[in-house]
Amino acid sequence: MAEMIIPYPQLKKLMNVTCEVDLYKTEAEDMMDVVEKKVADLFEVAYKNAKEENAKIIKMRHIPLTKGMLNSMELFKEVIEEENIIAETIKKYVMKKIPGDLPLDDNVVDNLPLITGTIFIILGRVIKALHEDIERIRREHIEEAKKVLDYTL
Repeated sequence: MAEMIIPYPQLKKLMNVTCEVDLYKTEAEDMMDVVEKKVADLFEVAYKNAKEENAKIIKMRHIPLTKGMLNSMELFKEVIEEENIIAETIKKYVMKKIPGDLPLDDNVVDNLPLITGTIFIILGRVIKALHEDIERIRREHIEEAKKVLDYTL
């Protein structure tokens, strides 16, 4: 199994608590790939926004966070403490994957786990919205949700 942004047992619990769906390891890996790409996409836009401002550092204002994403971030904030999700592990993993040559503001670095975890929740919630009666996330559900996220994030 590839290195996980969020360890599988915690991700499984996160999907159960926030989206009321079950998640198996193979699909967790598929979700990780989607989330990793979406985080890179967000920071590609943040990098572009910072460059357009002639900023020397990427700040939170450069990251294109929508109202829906901000609402989902609040949900993740609640769950991260309840489920004992280790933010430092997420931060270290994501720092290795972010594109661009501008440094990140400390506030951005501190919020990396929140941004990343939120994308997992959004992915799960899109799946649940498209398939209200599902009990378990399957590969085809992730592919459908990925298409939605590609259009919206």
